[in-house]
Amino acid sequence: MKYTIQRLDKRYSHSDLFQYYVGFTSRMQSDRGPEYFNDALQWFTRTYGWSAEIKQYKDIKRYNTAVNTVAHLMKQKFGNHPLGAPNQYSMPSCCNESWSWSNLYNDLRIYVATDRELAFFQLSHPTE
Repeated sequence: MKYTIQRLDKRYSHSDLFQYYVGFTSRMQSDRGPEYFNDALQWFTRTYGWSAEIKQYKDIKRYNTAVNTVAHLMKQKFGNHPLGAPNQYSMPSCCNESWSWSNLYNDLRIYVATDRELAFFQLSHPTE
């Protein structure tokens, strides 16, 4: 399998959610990038469970954070009053904190949370 690994820092989008991305070329003429990407996508799904696409993941997480902030403020202000929200909104299972993916025109990427998930992927799929 042929892929590149990029450590994410503040220059990269989604660095607030993940530490790395595994990148694949989007061409099939000289490389099998889309095929490799889909193989990796299946592997991550089988290994860690499904995850939402990165833009949807980020929107869901942003909504979750906003709702939890409002709920926390309401609880502080109103306590056990009906306006105070006792339960925090939890992340849905489609937002897997181990990984996510992006399938844009020239952007076949799998975002990985930590060194652990990345190492496990590299052991399962050595690069050519």
